[in-house]
Amino acid sequence: MDVNNLTSVYNQNPTLQSQYTLQQYLDLFGGSSTGTTGTTAQTQTTTPTSNASQGIIGSNINQYQTGGGGGGGNNPYMPNANVNTNYQPNYDYRQHIDYDPNLTATANQKQFDMYQDYYNKPAPSGIAKAINTGINMIPGIGTIKRGVEFVGGALKGVLPVNQRALMENELRGSGIYTDSIGRMAVGPDGKYNTPEGIMAGYNASQMDPTKENNAWDRRTSNITESLVDRTSLTAQEIADIVSEIEETGKYSGTLTDEQLGVKNLFSNLVNVNMNKYMFGKSKKKSQDIFDFELEKKKQAAIEKAAAKSRAESKRQYDPNKHGPNNYGLGSDGKQSYDSGQGFGTNATTGGPVSNKTGKGRTDWAKGGRIRRVRSYFDGGLVSLRRR
Repeated sequence: MDVNNLTSVYNQNPTLQSQYTLQQYLDLFGGSSTGTTGTTAQTQTTTPTSNASQGIIGSNINQYQTGGGGGGGNNPYMPNANVNTNYQPNYDYRQHIDYDPNLTATANQKQFDMYQDYYNKPAPSGIAKAINTGINMIPGIGTIKRGVEFVGGALKGVLPVNQRALMENELRGSGIYTDSIGRMAVGPDGKYNTPEGIMAGYNASQMDPTKENNAWDRRTSNITESLVDRTSLTAQEIADIVSEIEETGKYSGTLTDEQLGVKNLFSNLVNVNMNKYMFGKSKKKSQDIFDFELEKKKQAAIEKAAAKSRAESKRQYDPNKHGPNNYGLGSDGKQSYDSGQGFGTNATTGGPVSNKTGKGRTDWAKGGRIRRVRSYFDGGLVSLRRR
């Protein structure tokens, strides 16, 4: 990575200058010594290269600070009032993972009702209800409102689940914020050197703590080298601290930057790895919610198809023609006939069929109500049994 670019960013960022010497900042990225170790940014006179916008996260930092330039118009390293801090819990998922199969549905619901705020979506406020009522009274607004509700409700069932949005939402739940273009960012009142802010500038959707040579591990490696060079800590002692945070998400020791005689290096090590732990938990939870939502959509599609099949069967069924029992539609979409033997016969394929699933008729060959257990060709008599 170009040391000139790193130096240029450092010189233009008061937050970095207040937390690191230039050499410490370069060490975070594996930068080589500039020969000015211990000097502050104010003593640096390095001229930025003409291509300073490339090669490092956070370049063109003055533009971000003033709201100009690309990258969403905000500097992810500085407190940002425009960062989205609104966390939306998935209440259905919470009930799903905490549902006790040993209890009845009613007993489970009572448990959920005991913790309304955690398991149940808040009811609309009085103001929201009043606004909704007022909108309904406006002539001609009904059709528009129904259309909007369809987009936000019924259509939601067929739209794909937004995996990135799920992950960023769960990150917000852990206190890690992202800006409008998906970079991790310092919150409205936050600081950079914290578990939540230490990875500001990295694109969250492209991060994976389980991959080899990930961003957290690279930074840990660079910080470790600096700590070994400048303090009495050994590489093994540092590795043990990192392992503890990896397992528990916390550092139980008492070492500080001041005790070690460094500025922010040790706290950076702790915060980087706490961020890795928090990010990993959030990413795992967002994947679980994604799978849950996907399964809900599949089940909704199955139920919709079953309801359609039942409605069509009700339309087609004629007891005088099909017998006293309505066995639903066959796999060909036609009404099955009651054979008088406890099962229906599909109108065209002729096989015994079952409708236990409520998803339409299932023919003999596809696992219907009567199935062959042991055939003559298996070395025994033909044996049939009911499901």
